Amino acid sequence: MPRPTMSLPHIALAVFLGALWGFSFVAMHHALESFPPLMTTALRVVTAALPMALFLRPPRVSWVWLIALVASLGYGQHALLFIGLGFGMPVGLASLVLQTQVFFTTFLAFVILRERPGWPQLVGMAVATLGMVMIGLTMPGGATLIGLGIVIAGAISWGFTNVLVKLAATDELLRLMVWAHFLALPPLFATSYGVEGAAAFRALLSAPWSAYGAVLYLGLISTCFGFMLWSRLLRIYSASVVAPFSLLIPVSGMSLSALLLAEPFGPLRIAGAAVVLAGLALAVVRTNRPVG
Repeated sequence: MPRPTMSLPHIALAVFLGALWGFSFVAMHHALESFPPLMTTALRVVTAALPMALFLRPPRVSWVWLIALVASLGYGQHALLFIGLGFGMPVGLASLVLQTQVFFTTFLAFVILRERPGWPQLVGMAVATLGMVMIGLTMPGGATLIGLGIVIAGAISWGFTNVLVKLAATDELLRLMVWAHFLALPPLFATSYGVEGAAAFRALLSAPWSAYGAVLYLGLISTCFGFMLWSRLLRIYSASVVAPFSLLIPVSGMSLSALLLAEPFGPLRIAGAAVVLAGLALAVVRTNRPVG
């Protein structure tokens, strides 16, 4: 039975992971300075999936689920995030907006899986929606506002990914995610060439080492290393104990982007972010009870 409370070393590990994943948004900013969005997505997937796919056999699931995950995970969740950032969406806010996947997962699970949400989740959705409207009012319009919409679309795609994983009904989660990423590589590179042209591939030769360092951080450290540590915590404790620590990701993401990238946060934007975090806390913390 999973443990009902976390030890201090494991609390420290969960806090460390929140900072690790929050910093990944700063790394995204630096990667996008040298590579276009679709190429950045493909490079992240290469560094995250290729090393592990060499050692892990494909999961024993229907190819239908794998192909669906390639679409929702590779093209949706990851590509839409980078495209949204490419349209000017601030990375700190993106770290927060992306976490609204909690609500989209809840809604899609209700529609597809017939899982009824509790009232705290419904209230959390309403509160977070108000916060998103407040954040939208701070956007200057044009491309940046489009970027906000695209990142929200990425959060919706993340919700589809979560539902697809449940529909796949496999305990080989690591293999499933690795191969869903790996199979996305050919279409991602092809789409990058078709949309971004040969310049995207020429960027591979002219990019500074710092850009490749950012890509390695995103793939190896944030995705592979972070996922393994998070999975370890989930094996020891119930999801209800571990999940609330995911709220640290947007907190660290916004804090680090303000500190390292001088991302501006006016009063209305800060208030909107606080309202979204309150909605997330209602959905994640109050609807999940520790297993005793």
